[in-house]
Amino acid sequence: MFRIVLFVLALTLLVPTSNARAQAADQQVLVEKAATSFRAVAQLKEAEPYIKRAKALLIVPSYVKAGFFLGGEGGSGVLVVRGQRGWSDPAFYTVAGGSIGIQIGVEAKEIVFALMTDKAVNAVMSNQVKVGADVSMAVGTVGAGAEASTVGSRNVDIYAFSRGVGLFGGAALDGALIAPRHEWNSQYYGRQIQPRQIVLEGQVRSAGSRVLHDALAAY
Repeated sequence: MFRIVLFVLALTLLVPTSNARAQAADQQVLVEKAATSFRAVAQLKEAEPYIKRAKALLIVPSYVKAGFFLGGEGGSGVLVVRGQRGWSDPAFYTVAGGSIGIQIGVEAKEIVFALMTDKAVNAVMSNQVKVGADVSMAVGTVGAGAEASTVGSRNVDIYAFSRGVGLFGGAALDGALIAPRHEWNSQYYGRQIQPRQIVLEGQVRSAGSRVLHDALAAY
């Protein structure tokens, strides 16, 4: 199981481009996709109340599950934190999990993780956080009339919402790893920088994040 998670994490960290400028373009595409995915998920009635109260959001435009019997899932996304002046600029993260079972084919989902507690925000500032061990999570499978019974539970650090029904089952996210993409952060902002400096201290700004700020403005 642990090797599956590491394998998927490695896949999500691979960058197909060969130079910093091209990679920065890839990052901007992810920011723009995150804005589109957020708009889609945020308007769903099950997710909206949690998004409005969230201390931070981790938006993953494409969380992919693939495999034949032995499966893994993962995707890249952006983290934004709510501050006195509104939402921060994005920090780049990856989410990776693994599962074993009868699985055929490939699925992709848009996921918005709503971080509801200071504990959750502080946890993702570390180099790596494990769902279920470091933070608790409830899965809300919204859309198509589906709503998870765990949504509304108290003392939950993170809620995960997806437009797709099922979200591969809540157990699939238990044990998932959330880790910053340090190289992408440094390339996007033009210098070595940590997630805390981006989303909590506001040391950098990017004109490219405007599209994401526009999507978040109402929340």
